[in-house]
Amino acid sequence: MIGLKGWATLALPGQQMYSTSTDSKTISIAIADDYPVLLAGLRQFLSPCDDIFVVAECIGFAELRAQAAVRRPRVILLGCDSSMEELAERLHALLEQQADARVILFTGNASMHFHEVALRSGAKGVLMKNSPPDLIARSIRKVARGGLCFDPQLTERMLTSLVKRKAPETAPEKAGISALTGRESEIISRICEGMRNKEIASKLYISDATVAHHLTSIYRKLGLADRTELLLYAHHNGISPLRAS
Repeated sequence: MIGLKGWATLALPGQQMYSTSTDSKTISIAIADDYPVLLAGLRQFLSPCDDIFVVAECIGFAELRAQAAVRRPRVILLGCDSSMEELAERLHALLEQQADARVILFTGNASMHFHEVALRSGAKGVLMKNSPPDLIARSIRKVARGGLCFDPQLTERMLTSLVKRKAPETAPEKAGISALTGRESEIISRICEGMRNKEIASKLYISDATVAHHLTSIYRKLGLADRTELLLYAHHNGISPLRAS
């Protein structure tokens, strides 16, 4: 149990007791993996962090869903090395259950396509299982604040791949960026902060439909297909920062 002294607790049958209380200065997190030894390692890595509280420690995805439904963690650190189809299904299931949860994928799969599927499926961060402990803590904090965190090597590889795919279309990049309106640039910045359409609409006092309309215009002007390409394009062209912690 991590940093739970003096907190109200809730225990389910057979489970360790974890706090269900949170405040604006603390980050509640659920950690999940198929291997107990990895969970024990994560618990040890995070134990010195006074601002990060593990509210659920789960072996397997089924237990994670059950615990997350009760404890409502702000961040979910999900260990996953399954197929890309199962990865997408798991991320969609978590976000359907708790739309405001911010999921960081913790994986040993170095495939760029695997990481790209995670990003396209709603993950706010992707870290390799050999990441240093301090990077894990920094990533949790950044994602909790609304940022995005990805393995530095992954980011560079994805950017390189995107540039290659877009090579015939890169000549008018500057013209496309200059054609963006102030509102469109603002929406790009919000997306790079990890906001969903509803969050952007609330922040800018506009409707969801208006956000969607602006995104369609942005994709058309920049020659992009979706949110993932927009994130990488923004980082590559200096429109808004997308950096690993």
